[in-house]
Amino acid sequence: MRTFNVRKLALAGLFSLGTIAFAAQAQAQNGFWGGDEHIPSLNIAPAAIDIDVPMPVSSGNLQLMLAQATSGGGLADLKQQALRIYTQHLHSELARELTDYLDGEDVPLVQQDGVLSLQNNLKLKVIKHLSAIKPQKSYDLEQGNIALTGEFSYMLQNRSGTALREQRITIDDLDITRKYAIRTYHDGREGSDNTEEAIKKALTELVEELVESMESNLEADQLKEMAAL
Repeated sequence: MRTFNVRKLALAGLFSLGTIAFAAQAQAQNGFWGGDEHIPSLNIAPAAIDIDVPMPVSSGNLQLMLAQATSGGGLADLKQQALRIYTQHLHSELARELTDYLDGEDVPLVQQDGVLSLQNNLKLKVIKHLSAIKPQKSYDLEQGNIALTGEFSYMLQNRSGTALREQRITIDDLDITRKYAIRTYHDGREGSDNTEEAIKKALTELVEELVESMESNLEADQLKEMAAL
């Protein structure tokens, strides 16, 4: 009887060890593939942004541009400066919107080597539509609209580079516009121009719309499913 009890205890011990080992293996697999209890890590690659913006066309801005060009800053340099400003604005807004959403989903963000990665590509053109130039007694007032055209695409892929989800969005369909106004005084004193502010507001709205369109594929449950593929 004692021998039987010893054997029984030994078998029970082996069974317990096997159960623990199996549970540990399952937990490790769930952590790697993004199982029910683990959300897969995600790294967001720097967005590839190709943007074109208009140069100022009002008489006051044109005079300022020519003065800057004469002092050593060419028109091409001014255009590149504008592109840098708006590109950085887009990068900042994309990072903020995506981080806020993914934080809400408790998705662990990593700098590199995530279980999943997100690639974003944006080709964008900012267009100024002139509505009217209204001469006043002491100044000219230019009014119009800022509009956006182009295409946005994104792709979620695994570590081997296999595309798991992708989508393309035509920016024209979002119909994003902002009003702008430029006041140029006849006597040469400083006027006002909200074009840059209008463009930045339009770009911020664009990013909000794009991230909203991505949310269904960035939910924690969706990322788990993709990681398991």
